[in-house]
Amino acid sequence: MNVMTKGVIGGGIGNGMVAYHPLDPLSVDEISAAAAIVRRADEFNDATKFETIELRYPDRDAVRQWDGAGRLPRRAFVCIYDTHSGTVRECLVDLDAGILIDATIIPHARTAVVLDDIIGCVESVVQDQDFIAAMARRGFTDLSNVQVDPFSAGNFGLDGEDGHRIVHCFVYNRNGPFDNGYAHPVEGLNVIYDLNQGKVLEVLDRTMVEVPAEERNYAIRHDRIAAMTRDDLKAIAITQPDGPSFTVAGNKVHWLNWQFHVEFNAREGLVLNDLAFNDRGRVRPLLQRASVAEMVVPYGDPSFGHFRKNAFDVGEYGIGRLANSLTIGCDCRGHIHYFDGVVNNTAGAPVVIENAICMHEEDDGMLWKHTDLMTMAVETRRSRRLVISSVATVGNYEYGFFWNLYLDGTIELEVKLTGLMNTAGYNDVSKDNYGTHVAPGVVAQNHLHLFCARLDTAIDGVGNNLVEVNVIQDERGEGNPWGNAFHADQAVLRSEKAARRNRNAETERYWKITNPNRQNRMGGPTAYKLVAPSMVRPFHHGDTQLAKRAAFTKHQIWATPYTADERYPAGAYVNQSTGEDGVGAWTEADRNIENADLVLWHTFGIMHLPRLEDFPIQPVVKCGFALMADGFFDENPTLDMPPSTDGGSA
Repeated sequence: MNVMTKGVIGGGIGNGMVAYHPLDPLSVDEISAAAAIVRRADEFNDATKFETIELRYPDRDAVRQWDGAGRLPRRAFVCIYDTHSGTVRECLVDLDAGILIDATIIPHARTAVVLDDIIGCVESVVQDQDFIAAMARRGFTDLSNVQVDPFSAGNFGLDGEDGHRIVHCFVYNRNGPFDNGYAHPVEGLNVIYDLNQGKVLEVLDRTMVEVPAEERNYAIRHDRIAAMTRDDLKAIAITQPDGPSFTVAGNKVHWLNWQFHVEFNAREGLVLNDLAFNDRGRVRPLLQRASVAEMVVPYGDPSFGHFRKNAFDVGEYGIGRLANSLTIGCDCRGHIHYFDGVVNNTAGAPVVIENAICMHEEDDGMLWKHTDLMTMAVETRRSRRLVISSVATVGNYEYGFFWNLYLDGTIELEVKLTGLMNTAGYNDVSKDNYGTHVAPGVVAQNHLHLFCARLDTAIDGVGNNLVEVNVIQDERGEGNPWGNAFHADQAVLRSEKAARRNRNAETERYWKITNPNRQNRMGGPTAYKLVAPSMVRPFHHGDTQLAKRAAFTKHQIWATPYTADERYPAGAYVNQSTGEDGVGAWTEADRNIENADLVLWHTFGIMHLPRLEDFPIQPVVKCGFALMADGFFDENPTLDMPPSTDGGSA
């Protein structure tokens, strides 16, 4: 049985909510009010558009000291851009006073590629005469089913692109409106499109390759798939007759020993704030904020226009803007609580994404078990987890972000990747050297998915250390006569440069966040360890423009002292950036991070060398990490779990 309850991610005026939290995102009414205030400003004209309208976070100390009574000042951050001059401004709006406090020009910035841009690009390209002629040379005169994919263009210093806000488009030709376009790449044909001017700058007809004709579809609406759909799959029912174990008040959630605040924004999508664990009556903080702050998907094919495929899906598009409206019974099952998300369009109007976040409980199998061989008494406990999830469609790919909270205090992020692989036509330059031939004439290219999580830590309080642990094999000798000894060597990483760290399988290297100001019952600092099974190194050369723009991929671990404006590891304005902003630049200051208000940045991901089984639609593959208690508790924190948690007898 599926059951649904509903909430809205957004605080303040106009949402009818009783509960309030100072980190509640802007409501529908607050976004409208912020846009109206900016429209009245001298800096606004008929060519101005809105990129972002979101909460300007209150002062951190004020948030920490907030006791649940009263309200902190509500302010909005508004980013606008002039499509004639290209000027980008950051505006600060006081919503309580109804005034614009400041409007600052950001030099050389390019705003993100948003849905309005994509729609306008697609409509314009198919009407361009040079594009129509290029398709006609390939035998296509009916362009009603042409698929144009606007890719973020990056920054390669190419002639004619400076000063323009552009995308670089790839082309596919569907055999019908519901056909899978990625089975029919139009190889060698690309388009440079100016988003601000709303016009095609250049049609790049680089090579002529026969467009693959074979249909490779996956949807039930196609006859082949409908005919092969099996009928022997029996139903599985998920019921919670007593209701869920969580409670929701506004954006604040309590689940057994856990408590946290849910946020949704246009750039990062799902964010968790104020994550804490109730340890036998003592609420102990763990994370002040947790998000996936950036990701990049670099492709490995150097031919024609494919070298430009390195999309930063958070900074260049906005995962939140592209979030799906999730469906009960399909995306989530059981007793579901949904949160709607609120973003804005380029006109400054609020846009509600219904069911942007799904929250539910899942049985997780065995928690712990033992059979006492002296008495044959058996003790078993079952685990469960709370899942807070959101799914975004970024062009061809779907990304599911699943934050899982466990009974033993473990925090896990599981990223699930599915959707359609971006394809290219088989050509004489690359052939299948840089990808996999998945259908006649169709190559799925080698690529990586590299994510960067921003973990604003507060393990047992604000003063935290980052500690590296390496397992050392002792030399044979008097102290190790049998050659079996090994020990853990622990070192505090005291500065930003010291904390630029990479994996090392030889020493089973891992990292801990410790609190040197708190001790467990055995005298050690309370701590959580990072379990990082998805560390992948980049495969672009270190002197490339991509390496500069995606500097966060150079190391799997970074750490910085908390600074309010250091939120995004590739910088605030990623679209066509040069790499002068971001975690690589910040850490050059080599600031102290010992006993600090610490932010941990973890880069992880997937190396995707495509398989035949990934086409025409890719089964889910997973990556992620976990934070696991390591001396945080004095004993197993799940000893209070009953023998059965399903409502029945033990």
